[in-house]
Amino acid sequence: MRTRSYGRLPRFILLAWLPTVLIGGWLMLPASTSIYWPPLTVIIEAFLDWAASGSLWSDIAFSLGNYGVGLVGAITVGVAVGLLIGMSPKVAEVLSPYLDFVRTLPFVVFVPILILALGVGRGPKIFLIFLACVWPILLNTMEGVRSIATGIFDVAHAYRIPLALRIRKVIIPGALPQIAVGVRLAVTIGIVMLVVSEMYGSIEGIGYFVLRSGQRFQLPPTWAGTILIGIIGWLLTVIYGIGERRLLRWTRQDDGATKKRQVGRPKQ
Repeated sequence: MRTRSYGRLPRFILLAWLPTVLIGGWLMLPASTSIYWPPLTVIIEAFLDWAASGSLWSDIAFSLGNYGVGLVGAITVGVAVGLLIGMSPKVAEVLSPYLDFVRTLPFVVFVPILILALGVGRGPKIFLIFLACVWPILLNTMEGVRSIATGIFDVAHAYRIPLALRIRKVIIPGALPQIAVGVRLAVTIGIVMLVVSEMYGSIEGIGYFVLRSGQRFQLPPTWAGTILIGIIGWLLTVIYGIGERRLLRWTRQDDGATKKRQVGRPKQ
């Protein structure tokens, strides 16, 4: 146990030294004369005032609620549609040009249009997050299905494995590493769309707080909201990374077993 803890210490130091130096340097800097770069202590005070006002937790709940619903919907639809298209080469060949066209569209430009068309409630914001997140998941799911060796499908057909069982036991596990890549991209894209969607026609949320503070030239609260968004994005990325490693642990085990077989193989 002691050896294992010492083995993790250098990696922890490697990951933590830069944030520690930046935060420590920011704290030790004297008060800046520029209104655009307030001291970190002033930003922390603005954050505490935001929390004391009672709107901090409601803003976080509003933003993360929209984000969670939009992301879960994107995962559900993206994986389902990606599996259907990926399992049909003819359909994939027909739809690929259109999917490539949609993938290149900057979804940020649709924010004002959708807000005007659908209103200023939670629905348009959830839909914008869903719309931006669904495409990387769908496209990576398609690529994951297409990357499965054709021999695996031939064996499944030869043994007449039912379609539902084939999808659950063959196709989804084979495409899962690529699906995880798409979800990882969607996690970060969703944070961007979360902030942008709340800057149009919203009366609550972290993005609205940042926009309102910036419009009033209240720089410390603006910095506090911006840093909070960065911390939330970082935490979501870390949490997803932990879940992804556990979900795909079997792929690393297979790679380790293959290496062991190769090492133990006798020379010819």
